[in-house]
Amino acid sequence: MMYKIQLIILYILFGPLTLFAQKQEKPTSCANSDFSSGDFTNWVGHTSVYPKSVPGTSVNIPYYYNTGIVPGRHTIITTATADPFTCGNVLTLPPGEKQCVRLGNGGRGPWGDGVKYQIDQLDYTFTITSANSLLLYKYAIVLQDPASPRHPKEIRPRFIVSIKDQAGKLIDPVCGQKEFFVDSTVAGFRNCPQKEAEALGGSVLDNGDIVYRAWTTVGVDLRNYIGQNITIRFETWDCGLGGHFGYAYVTAKCDSLGIIAAACSDDGSVKLTAPDGFAYKWLPRGETTQSISIVGAKAGDVAAVELTTISGCKTNLTTVIYPQKTKANFTINPIKVCLNQPVTFKDSSYSYNTANQVKIAIVDWQWNFGDSTSANTANPTHAYTKAGDKRVVLKITNASGCMDSIVKFVKVLPAPVANFTFKDACENSTVTFTENSVSNSGGVIKSGWLWTFSDDNSTSTVQNPTHTFTSSGNFSIKLTVGDQGCTDDTIKKIKIFPAPVAKYAVTKACKGDETIFKDESIQTDNADPITTWIYNFGDGTPYSADKNPSHYYGKDSTYKSSLLVITAKGCIDTVSLKVLLHPKPLAKFTATPLCLSTPVQFTDISTPANEISEWYWSFKDKGDNHSTLKNPTFKYDTSAVYQPKLVIKSIYGCVDSVTVLLDIPPLPQINFDANKYDGCVPLSIAFTDGSYSSVDKIIKWYWSFGDDIYSYEQNPKYIYISPGTYSVSLSITTSNSCVQTHTWNGMIKAYPIPTAAFSYTPIEPTETSNNVTFLDESSGANFWNWNFGDNGFSNNHFTSHIYTTAGTYTIWQYVKNIYNCVDSIAHPLVIKPDWNFYAPNVFTPNKDGKNDGFMPSGYNITEFQMWIFDRWGDLVYVTEKTKDPASAVPWDGHANNGSQRAQQDTYVWLVKLKDIYGESHSYIGHVSIVK
Repeated sequence: MMYKIQLIILYILFGPLTLFAQKQEKPTSCANSDFSSGDFTNWVGHTSVYPKSVPGTSVNIPYYYNTGIVPGRHTIITTATADPFTCGNVLTLPPGEKQCVRLGNGGRGPWGDGVKYQIDQLDYTFTITSANSLLLYKYAIVLQDPASPRHPKEIRPRFIVSIKDQAGKLIDPVCGQKEFFVDSTVAGFRNCPQKEAEALGGSVLDNGDIVYRAWTTVGVDLRNYIGQNITIRFETWDCGLGGHFGYAYVTAKCDSLGIIAAACSDDGSVKLTAPDGFAYKWLPRGETTQSISIVGAKAGDVAAVELTTISGCKTNLTTVIYPQKTKANFTINPIKVCLNQPVTFKDSSYSYNTANQVKIAIVDWQWNFGDSTSANTANPTHAYTKAGDKRVVLKITNASGCMDSIVKFVKVLPAPVANFTFKDACENSTVTFTENSVSNSGGVIKSGWLWTFSDDNSTSTVQNPTHTFTSSGNFSIKLTVGDQGCTDDTIKKIKIFPAPVAKYAVTKACKGDETIFKDESIQTDNADPITTWIYNFGDGTPYSADKNPSHYYGKDSTYKSSLLVITAKGCIDTVSLKVLLHPKPLAKFTATPLCLSTPVQFTDISTPANEISEWYWSFKDKGDNHSTLKNPTFKYDTSAVYQPKLVIKSIYGCVDSVTVLLDIPPLPQINFDANKYDGCVPLSIAFTDGSYSSVDKIIKWYWSFGDDIYSYEQNPKYIYISPGTYSVSLSITTSNSCVQTHTWNGMIKAYPIPTAAFSYTPIEPTETSNNVTFLDESSGANFWNWNFGDNGFSNNHFTSHIYTTAGTYTIWQYVKNIYNCVDSIAHPLVIKPDWNFYAPNVFTPNKDGKNDGFMPSGYNITEFQMWIFDRWGDLVYVTEKTKDPASAVPWDGHANNGSQRAQQDTYVWLVKLKDIYGESHSYIGHVSIVK
């Protein structure tokens, strides 16, 4: 009663404070304030360097202030490892948390290579409600101590936490900010020597020991800011000279602010728990732990606690104590079950506050099903695998930590045990299944069987059914049995072996040969080999149990054989084949021609020809050559007697062979000659054959004269028209078709003849132009001889000759070359007689006996006539047509046929004549009369 009075007094003293009922709802938190999303959602990052205004700093890079998350300076941590810069004493995750953030970096390696005057920052802004008015944040700090030389405080590494309202002001000068400078003497910090840190894997940029603070939880009362936006900011600073680091691990979350009062019994026993993150003083007794227990409390009693933050800010919480009614209960369905049958357990427990009948949530269920299994859900399902009465216990806990339990029982009936036996079988066989199940009581089951056969989905309800399997494979057989409402089933696999595939081959049999039977049966299952073979040869002889037997048939005929195979499991199959016995072929061949120089043509004439499918020839020469052609050719390289052999096989596989003596005689000896070996073209040669054959007669000759001309005579004659060197070949053939050929290279040399040719000038020589020059136009000559036709000769290359008498002469040119080959040519030469015509230009018709008449003169003229004209063109005189001028009457100077004397003047004369060669000429001239 005294404790209750004290609580009432406390209630009166702290009356102006907000009175909280005992906390009943689950804690609430600000979204991702604890980085549970694995990212920086709702957080704002900033990075910068020391402002140059900070005294003592040596920043030598431009100042910047950037907004955004920077990898390596804002780092999500999800794995708890020992930080080497804490000498391994601080984990990178706080106890009970799955993630946090490392703000800043330090040293080298996994912890970064930052420093360089860096400042790193994270901001989180949220709206305050009654559900999140308690801000809890956790931090662990790592700062390198720049002890030598000692840095001013303003540029030492540090960690700062500040909480500001929506106007950007600290919520309180003391409670709203906490700043930690590197100093191993600060309360809560420990020292880690540099060497020890490096031994654990740390690597620093500059020398200096490290101070660190282990994980610390801080609570902040924000009830005065409900409805406002509050921002919490974390900052880490490296040293202002750029060589020593400062970083921290941080996380935060929100919760409602209140005392949890667990008043679970009617005897006044109460457990009171204050929020995390403070120093505690319970009133009025002064306990300093987070939780306390009291006894003798009554409904309506008041409890109070004073909370002090790490910075020294204080706040108070109160709560009114009311007992809670908590009752465990559940239902079971069904209450009586068979083995492996699901049982549903449904919670029907309840809990409420006795003061106001408000329900309190059940937050934990602990089930024990009585068979060493458990569950922790509200309404579990469980199946029992062992029979018996099972003691089921449910223990519940409400949101205030109050507990209750209850015990109930489930009866688990034993199930029958389904079982049966059978034997594997072959396809298309009938299998008997024997049931031997056991009932609940251990006896036999007298009714209630259900068989299911998976090969055709058929069923049976008899105790021991039979079933025929029409196909092979592995099939499931399910038997379900029931006893006292409980059932059991079992599934077994039966293997139905496939029948083997009977198969065999029979060699193509020939009369008198052994017929081979070769098993080719197929084992259709690796576990069921074929063990038995039974052959029926179809000719009435005893069966054979050999796998690959042989058999002699007595006569040509067609037989129906069969094979029966049996496997180890008794599966069988049978197959039949016809056996046809064929006659043997008869091997025979010819070989022509029989000569060493010519390949022997081997011709198969075996019978029956249309049934021969394979040939094998052995030529029995030194090289043991052979062929598989039907009609091969082969050339032997030595004269001898050979025994070539032919082996034939028919389309039925029947074989025969034959050997023939083959005499390959020596080749004939070839020889030939000519009556001469060279000469001028056309060169006539008589060839003489001197060949000889010791075995058979030479019957054919084939000469090739070297210029694509041939002869079949034994001793031919041939004229070479064109000059050149010719190789002569002779091929002879004997009566056995032996052929021998020989070529006499360069045997005949046919020399070219020169070509006589000449011309002369003048083309038409005369008695007066009678010196004729002869021009040689021959070719290929080096000797020349001329006959001029008038007993004149010359052997000069170019020559000339004077003819003294007109007439026709035959000119011969004879030429010869270096081979003494000659040629000649003749041309006629005509020396024409001369003719002449002359007319004076003046005459004196004065009858003094001198030059009294005008008449032209000439010789070798055969026709003559003259006309005289005066200057006016008048005809004054004309002669008769005479043989020559000498027979014509001269003009005596008279005109008009002598009736009038012409005056002294110049006159025009016209003469027409024919020369001795009958050619006509006309001449015009002038003649003057002088008196």
